[in-house]
Amino acid sequence: LDEPLAGLDVAAADAVRTVLREVIATTRRTTVLVTHDLLDVFALADRVLVLESGRVAEIGGTAEVLAAPRSRFGARIAGFNLVAGVIESDGVLRTRWGDRWHGIADDGSGVGRPAVAVCTPRAVAVYREPPAHGSPRNLVAVTVAELDARGSAIQVRGVDQPDGAPGLAADITAEAAGELRLAPGEPVWFGVKAQEVTLRATHPGMA
Repeated sequence: LDEPLAGLDVAAADAVRTVLREVIATTRRTTVLVTHDLLDVFALADRVLVLESGRVAEIGGTAEVLAAPRSRFGARIAGFNLVAGVIESDGVLRTRWGDRWHGIADDGSGVGRPAVAVCTPRAVAVYREPPAHGSPRNLVAVTVAELDARGSAIQVRGVDQPDGAPGLAADITAEAAGELRLAPGEPVWFGVKAQEVTLRATHPGMA
């Protein structure tokens, strides 16, 4: 099934998605579904394969892939920040443009291996200036690309990363957003504690 719900309005898509789920469950047939819609993944998929730049970036159970993404697309649909690079030393990832990310490495991320640093937008603090005291281990300069209301939070999204990956995001309170008085195009600093960052090994072609 190649994008079977593309072009449908929301109500029609929900109805067809329900029919598909029932048919797949009752007939017990293996179904290959191509989609860019996270709702389709949650509702219909037992396993997920993520293709990125013509390569298999990750594959596994739906919950496993969305809980611990290792690819740009997997991170984007699951709502994570992801930075690609190589493991420089134990617990340190270096990007192509020289940034270093400190985090907790998984078992497969040895020195010299391509890897990604992953964290949630909720773990990211936003500063107008680099904090003088008690600064987080990871502190990067970001240019604000957009602001978006997410329920009671405001998501601050940075411009795309130097390698073309989606910009980093931070979820902050409306109160904090009001105090910072942010606007697109302005420079800020994103800070993340090392214990909030996971370093995961990736396919050699990714980083």
